[in-house]
Amino acid sequence: MSTILASLAGALLLQGAHPVDYAISISETDTDSRVMIRVDFAGEADGETLLHLPSEWGGEGELWNLVRDLQVTGGDMEAGETPDQMIVHHAPGAPLQLVYRIEPDRPGEPSAEAGDYYRPYVEPGYVHLIGNTVFVAPDMDAETPVSVQIQTPDGWTLASDLEHGGLTRDALMESVLVAGDFRISEMEVAGAPVRLAIRGETGIEDAAMMRALGDVVAANHAYWATESEPYLVTVLPLTAPEGWMSVGGTNLGDAFAFFTTANATPDILTRILMHEHVHSWNPRLLGGSITGEQEPAGYWFSEGFTDFVTQRAAVRAGVWPAEQAIEAWNETFAEYGANPVREAPNADIINGFWTRADYQRLPYLRGMMFAGLVDHHVRTETGGAFDLDDVLLAMRTRDADRPAPLHFAETVEQVTGLDIAALMTRHIEQGEPVALDADTFGACGPVVTRDEPVFVYGMEGARNEAGEFVIVTVDPDGPAAPAGFEAGMVVEQRLGGAVGDAAVESVLQVRTPQGETLTLSYWPTDGTSQSVTRIDSAAPGYDETACTARLAGTDAGAPPSPMP
Repeated sequence: MSTILASLAGALLLQGAHPVDYAISISETDTDSRVMIRVDFAGEADGETLLHLPSEWGGEGELWNLVRDLQVTGGDMEAGETPDQMIVHHAPGAPLQLVYRIEPDRPGEPSAEAGDYYRPYVEPGYVHLIGNTVFVAPDMDAETPVSVQIQTPDGWTLASDLEHGGLTRDALMESVLVAGDFRISEMEVAGAPVRLAIRGETGIEDAAMMRALGDVVAANHAYWATESEPYLVTVLPLTAPEGWMSVGGTNLGDAFAFFTTANATPDILTRILMHEHVHSWNPRLLGGSITGEQEPAGYWFSEGFTDFVTQRAAVRAGVWPAEQAIEAWNETFAEYGANPVREAPNADIINGFWTRADYQRLPYLRGMMFAGLVDHHVRTETGGAFDLDDVLLAMRTRDADRPAPLHFAETVEQVTGLDIAALMTRHIEQGEPVALDADTFGACGPVVTRDEPVFVYGMEGARNEAGEFVIVTVDPDGPAAPAGFEAGMVVEQRLGGAVGDAAVESVLQVRTPQGETLTLSYWPTDGTSQSVTRIDSAAPGYDETACTARLAGTDAGAPPSPMP
């Protein structure tokens, strides 16, 4: 066995100085792996200590069922009021030790179809553990210091954001640990180590993913004007039916647990990495989230504003070209306009977020649109002296006595002198749809709304083992059939048009099952029309340099800096 201490050299000698000490032991047999966890701590002075077992996190529930053979030394244990609680009775302040093992209730490789990525994986040859799903903890404050010791089988690789000192209860719970047949890459970004731990095939070369990660980390630290810090991304491949694509993950402060099918594209990867890494600041360092049942009421800020910063920081650092940011905005316009609950008041999101997909997407879309509205409003009313970046950076540098969404408007007024309370009431609280002014994006092109033909692809397909897109079915009554498209053809490349745009002719180069190469053209629409809002970058006056500066938030001069 190899042993890793999650602290600096010599910290093991200080283990007794920590209120709570964890030891994670990973072992393997010829057919299986095993995870044992030991917890040492002092009991409460009144002789009764409450234990919290894993409960619900990341959409996963009943996680206490994964804690097996829980035993205590130094006291007697009984069930608490809920399944995720135990109570230990002991002598006042007595030293206590817990020992238990983690046994997943859903063994096997993570599946995109099952959608239970965040549950622990203890599989032959590897483990993947997220803190909130595996650690039993005594009742303690978020900032209570903890120490962690990790043992792995000889020959296993290990990567975790628990491999350092200064850990707290919150850092323990918001952590990821992977070990086994992972490939680990490392690079320095502004003097701080950034690591990537991957197992299996992702469809993207490790070196390319490492470069993308380095670009993302550098871009976000540049935006927030912070020094680079250690960061870890773990990647676990997902099994999926042929043609499925699933990409996602969760930000854990100084780490990101990433899950992906093997057909993810580099641009999707970068977009998700950017968004999740922004969460290292928003909302946690801007005042935090609204907590409890009301939490979704603040997602317009924590998620929608994160999408806004994602595109702005990416363009500013050159990670995204202007065209990609325009595409992201146009996708937002289209999805926001088509959302059937887009006029719902913010209060409806609190319950709807957990039950309906359209409510789940609403705060992302509404927040992105509102961020664009406030950014343009601040720019216009201050003559370009300030923008939304100044406000967000000020939120990072000032003490916040309330969650970030609840002191945003106040900070806008403190920084810019502008009162946006009425805008907040109309668009966030009451749900009045956000419409952006035509000149919001400057030289990128006007924001226009017009009737356009509805896009109808007219055929469905899937990726084969070689990654090629194969047409599976063609609607005989749709627009693709008359143009000569048939099942079994391989789409080699698009020569004209774009998916989702029925205003231009689609031109595709295809290969028939007999090996013949054809160029087929058609108008992908069923003849109906819809109202569409977008940035019209094809309008006269488009200037790539000026557009890039506007999207990056640098067109008024130097990048913004925090207010004193």
